[in-house]
Amino acid sequence: MLIKRLSTVAVAVSLVACASTQRAETVTPTPAPTARVVEIAPPAHPYALPQAQARVVPQAPAWFVNLPPDTEDMTFAVGTATSTDEQMAYDKARMAAERKLVEQMYSRITTQTNSYKADRGNTTIENYEQVTRKNARGELSGAQRVDSRATHDGQYYKVYVLLRLPTGASNTMQTRRDQSRMQREAEIRGRAAEQSMDANEARDSKREQDADSALERRLTPQSRVAPVTVPTTSGEVKLLDVDNAEYRQKRDEALAKPGAVIGQTTVR
Repeated sequence: MLIKRLSTVAVAVSLVACASTQRAETVTPTPAPTARVVEIAPPAHPYALPQAQARVVPQAPAWFVNLPPDTEDMTFAVGTATSTDEQMAYDKARMAAERKLVEQMYSRITTQTNSYKADRGNTTIENYEQVTRKNARGELSGAQRVDSRATHDGQYYKVYVLLRLPTGASNTMQTRRDQSRMQREAEIRGRAAEQSMDANEARDSKREQDADSALERRLTPQSRVAPVTVPTTSGEVKLLDVDNAEYRQKRDEALAKPGAVIGQTTVR
């Protein structure tokens, strides 16, 4: 039994040696390490210009793309603008939204179309012209900014603004403005009515004064002077012989003044 076990061990050792020899023969040699080239960047210029930053296009808010629906008591409008100044961008965007509100409420569109078409043998000539004009003029009060968004790309500010305009009785500012306008109109109409009444009273008073003066002239006796032919003798002018003592006194006083001239007129 001992002899068999030793022979078995010897066979196993020989098999292990053969396997190790086969493994050594199949190993491939590793290549020699190659040299690695590293590129060194040139030094930056101490006075180099700053690199321009890449502009990023901002994304519009959802309420700018899909405007909120209008209701019976309010309407909406949006506006956008860009500027190097943030406040200027806000002002421009708000004015754009307000312009849209005015156009929604007071816009008037007129269109003129001219069309001409003619056939000349095998040739057809057609001319079509259309001119569209849009006018909007009105007052806007009570607009409210309900949302806004501002972005900055390093150079420009881009602002989005959402405005809400209450309508009807909900617009308290417009209601107060209308009441103030009605009050001013009432005051102006009242002053105009007072001026008209004063003018009517002055006209009636003048009419009564003229009537009284005319009646007084009709009732007061007036002297009538009949035309008299004054004969002249030897180039001398004979004064009229009138019975009015007051007239004769004034005439004598006038003739007594130095440089008095006597004129004569004959009425036929």
